[in-house]
Amino acid sequence: MILRALNITFLLITLSFFYQKSNTENFYNWDAIAYTMAVQLDEGKSTDEAHRYTYRTLKDEVDPGLFQTLCCTGKYRQDQFDSPENLKSMMPMYALKPGYIALIKAVKLFTGLNEYQSMKYISIFSTLIMTLLFFITFFFQKNFLQFLWIPLAFFSQFLFLAKLMTPDAITALLFLISVIFLIKNRLYTSYLIMALTLTFRPDMIVAAGLAGLLPIFNKDFRMPILNSIMFLSIYFYISASISHNGWWSHFYTSLVSTQSNLDFFDPSFDLKKYFEILIGNTLWVLNDINYISWFSLTFIIIFLSAYFVLEKKSQWINFIALSLSIAIIIKFIIFPKVDSRVYLAILVPAIYAFSLNSLNLPERIDSK
Repeated sequence: MILRALNITFLLITLSFFYQKSNTENFYNWDAIAYTMAVQLDEGKSTDEAHRYTYRTLKDEVDPGLFQTLCCTGKYRQDQFDSPENLKSMMPMYALKPGYIALIKAVKLFTGLNEYQSMKYISIFSTLIMTLLFFITFFFQKNFLQFLWIPLAFFSQFLFLAKLMTPDAITALLFLISVIFLIKNRLYTSYLIMALTLTFRPDMIVAAGLAGLLPIFNKDFRMPILNSIMFLSIYFYISASISHNGWWSHFYTSLVSTQSNLDFFDPSFDLKKYFEILIGNTLWVLNDINYISWFSLTFIIIFLSAYFVLEKKSQWINFIALSLSIAIIIKFIIFPKVDSRVYLAILVPAIYAFSLNSLNLPERIDSK
């Protein structure tokens, strides 16, 4: 009873800590500008009106020094600040997340907050809910195992996610919920929520696609086919509806040479350049203490999950953890950004699934 009370106390302290730190030290990253512009355009504003509102609202939100950094540090940011058309040309990379745009609009509507504040609180409350889900999973375990949620929350970089004004925290929450249903063999619910995550980050199709194949191990071949059709349909519909520039254009401006205007940007594919970036960014991750943590943790889960699968121990949860971890590596190979935030929406559920190896789960949790 004392340990339970202590655990609840730790939960309240952790939630308070995450909320306070993320609310006062949140990152006004540049992407928040683009998402604000995307929301304004989606609401029917003209390009000039949306651009003017985006920077005026940012100026009201932050101190002069930070505003200067966000608007005008470097040629790219200066070009976006100077030209509404330049910023509008970036919209396919941000309107590509219609679920996130719709959620920001909904929070604005019901709370009266502006876009920047809406994004801030979406990330904060998504992180707090994920913390609660980890806590609930371990709370009823015996002795000190019930406190395992605490290091897992920090390994999952919840505080980092909470500070971001991007769709990464809400995507991680939705995908975590889908994986929890998947672990419990609630397949239809799980895969429908996975489909929803594609509207927040379409690149989640890699993780959703691999997870969608898992029923094959229960000799269910119909579900993987339906999942593949559903996920691919959503992905290509979103891409077509906003006239996305395509993978290589996105790759090039993000990882090779930043472009100030994407309206007519259509570089030829360069295999040598692709491998140059892939190898260079892999070495960057391996030699940078800030990035190697997510990379090494991914491989640890891959090797240990594969071992448990081969040893026929909790095969279902380890198939899930293994597929998600492999998805992270595939995602990195396709689009080798070094920033951990773009992988946490997959890594958090992988950590959660793998951590269940520590519990005495019912036999049928990993089989039909």
